[in-house]
Amino acid sequence: MQIKQFVVGDVSTNCYLVYDEKTLEGAIVDPGDNADRLIREIESANIKLKYILLTHAHFDHILAVGAIKRATGAQVVVSRKDEYLFDANSSLSPFGAYGRQLMNRFDFPGADIWMTEDLSLEFGGMKLKFHSTPGHTPGSHVIQLDDSILFTGDTLFCQSCGRTDLPGGSWPEILQSLKKLYQLPGDYQVLPGHEGLSTLERERKSNPYMRQAVKE
Repeated sequence: MQIKQFVVGDVSTNCYLVYDEKTLEGAIVDPGDNADRLIREIESANIKLKYILLTHAHFDHILAVGAIKRATGAQVVVSRKDEYLFDANSSLSPFGAYGRQLMNRFDFPGADIWMTEDLSLEFGGMKLKFHSTPGHTPGSHVIQLDDSILFTGDTLFCQSCGRTDLPGGSWPEILQSLKKLYQLPGDYQVLPGHEGLSTLERERKSNPYMRQAVKE
């Protein structure tokens, strides 16, 4: 397994390109911007991109989706509960003047596969599971790769958690989602949508929001 991390866009979103070194089958998580750069990486490594996986549908996680789908034919996987964010006005409107600057760059083709907890997908011999974690958005999901990696989007950050003051956000729901992640058996590498990486065990011990969630 190879995982390449890219920090993309003006909001510094973490995008992850994951692929199997033997089959070169891969997936990309949260391609939030800089489509040309990401496509060059995919093509230079001869990766056969199977899925575009979205932890949620805010603009800073999806701006490169359309271009990558056209270049690779990969299937877009996202929650139906975030369908209200599938147009420029909804996805960008909470961000005021900055959002308006990006209106003409919004390029989202919609979903090919709806992400749910019942869904199981594979690529390159690796298995994907999906954990519904509403709070940042109604459709937020944490994406589990095998038994080792959690792509946590804007639900769980290193020593923090996602904001809940945007449309569709809910503080009680994100606390429940953090508690759900706390209760997952075992340890995982935590690869969030912004900022630094962590592990689930580290977050269990010292993330103040996760600790608050467990107490409530």
